[in-house]
Amino acid sequence: MSINVSILKSKTDLFNEWENYINKDKNPQKIRRNILESWQRCKSLKVNPLGGKSCIIFSGEELNRKLMEKEHLLNIITPYMQNIYKFVEGSGFIVFLCDEEATVLHVLGDYDVLEDFRAGSNFKVGANWSEKYVGTTSVGMVLAEEEAIQIAGDEHYCLEHKKWTCSAVPIRDPYGNIIAVLSMTAGSEKVHCHTLGMLVATEMAIENQLRILEATEKHQVTTKYHQAVMESVSEGILAIDREGLVTFMNESAGRILLYDYKEAAGKHITEIVDFRPVILDVLKSGEGYTDKEFIINSKRGRMHFVKSAVPIRGKDGKIDGVVDIFREIKQVKRLVNQMIGANARFTLRDIIGNSKELVEAKRLALTAARSSSNVLIVGESGTGKELFAQAIHNASGRMQGPFIAVNCGAIPRELIESEFFGYEEGAFTGARQGGRPGKFEMATGGTLFFDEIGEMPLDMQVKLLRVLQEKEVTRVGGNKTIPVDVRVIAATNKDLNKGMKEGTFRKDLFWRLNVLTIPLPPLIQRTGDIPILAANFLEKFSKDHNVKYTLDPKTLEILLSYSWPGNVRELENALERAVNFADDNLIRPQHLPKNLLVKNRGLQRSSQVISLEKAEKQAIIEAVKYSQGNLSLAARILGIARNTLYSKIVKYEIEC
Repeated sequence: MSINVSILKSKTDLFNEWENYINKDKNPQKIRRNILESWQRCKSLKVNPLGGKSCIIFSGEELNRKLMEKEHLLNIITPYMQNIYKFVEGSGFIVFLCDEEATVLHVLGDYDVLEDFRAGSNFKVGANWSEKYVGTTSVGMVLAEEEAIQIAGDEHYCLEHKKWTCSAVPIRDPYGNIIAVLSMTAGSEKVHCHTLGMLVATEMAIENQLRILEATEKHQVTTKYHQAVMESVSEGILAIDREGLVTFMNESAGRILLYDYKEAAGKHITEIVDFRPVILDVLKSGEGYTDKEFIINSKRGRMHFVKSAVPIRGKDGKIDGVVDIFREIKQVKRLVNQMIGANARFTLRDIIGNSKELVEAKRLALTAARSSSNVLIVGESGTGKELFAQAIHNASGRMQGPFIAVNCGAIPRELIESEFFGYEEGAFTGARQGGRPGKFEMATGGTLFFDEIGEMPLDMQVKLLRVLQEKEVTRVGGNKTIPVDVRVIAATNKDLNKGMKEGTFRKDLFWRLNVLTIPLPPLIQRTGDIPILAANFLEKFSKDHNVKYTLDPKTLEILLSYSWPGNVRELENALERAVNFADDNLIRPQHLPKNLLVKNRGLQRSSQVISLEKAEKQAIIEAVKYSQGNLSLAARILGIARNTLYSKIVKYEIEC
């Protein structure tokens, strides 16, 4: 390709070398290495060396998108561009900003120079000033070399640009990424090395501001995170300086201390509470503590906390302040109860059966739930005493509180007092550091269930009676009384009247507990519930084994004729054993425990045994009642065919 340069009055050595490179592909000798590499790239990209205005122009939505993406950056850099332009205004300079893709975003300059540059290079906002469109320029070189550069006159690749000298610097974000290019352009005769120096100084100022803004934004985000964390925790958090002045209080602390946390900063800690704060001692001693229990008497009443105090030291090692972290003991107990499962799972709906004896027991339980009086549940082992206790709790006004069950017969005699009432640190050998609350404290706000109350030693009966009367406890090894708000439900399978006569159970405790009595019938007295109970248990086991189990009619006859000394618990156990031995979904007699198959087994409780026909009739009545007249459902419950059920209904003259 041959170019006509006759319009030029004179040609420099570099221009001649450029001309030879374009026409004869002869590498120039008097050129910087990076400029030559740019020329080589331009040639391989087939950039027109006679042009200079082949750039693409972004406009409309595409340009608006680019400007919106860089709006924040433009707001920061524009004032710096204006300051630069003030120094060169009227001297033929253009100052412009490109994004990291070389698209022109903002331009400042003398009007006549802008018009000249626009006419010769198609330069304006939206023009893409990358090397592949406009050849070697300072903008393209910055993006290629990632460093500040100045391109003078004949170093440009395109003829149209050789009358200009341009300088440019990369603008980097705080992470080192190029996010923009700042450039100055003027006629070749008006630019010298100080132009690039001015741009580099501006670049440093811009990047420093970006780092400051980034650090400020991070600090603000961190501060917001800290505030969110402090306000989301349920613990009260309060900090004081070395003078005892509050420097921080979160919302939870204000709620616990009944003080507006927004007004606390700058106040002395003694202005906020009406008792002497323990953290003032930490401020003096410099010794903190973790999870220590405090009972404080204030004008607002007794306050019970678990607290931690952390001394804050300066560089000199001296105490600069204290951070106090505290939580009301009732919140701690609620959390502990949730973690150890101190809650009631069963309701009155979970108690299966329609016999009149059981219906009466459920009626009494509902009456008890509506009352705050103590309850005594009496029944044989396996009749569901704890089930009733949980149901009463869940139907009462204390249902949101803990439900704690204590088996009086399972706690060693030497530990029973500390289990019930708790202990202080050092109360006895092996006592846990910091002490431990007892069952009464843990159950505050809820229900405390004493199972097998008849097994309680006499000396503990005296202490239990005192707590029930005074509604406060004293921990073993302590001297402070702690108020407790507990609803007591007791249960026994023993004859407490006999125990009172024999001197093993105190009469005064009996009458304190026996306000509302609920007798639970043994299973032998409600055999009509056996089919329903069996169906319920089999449904549960069917879900566990993913098999639909049913009862053989002969198996049901055995279940109805057995005396069930272990009551409902024994029935469940027998059926669970049966499903493990069943080789299909039908529970046959041979799958039952052997003791159920012994002839005349029921004679051991002959005074309570009823005839098989009477039991069968009662079972059918209960099944029909439970299924609300749906004979297909009733037949499935009983494990017999629908036609068989219908025949028996006719036989026993049962009304549906």
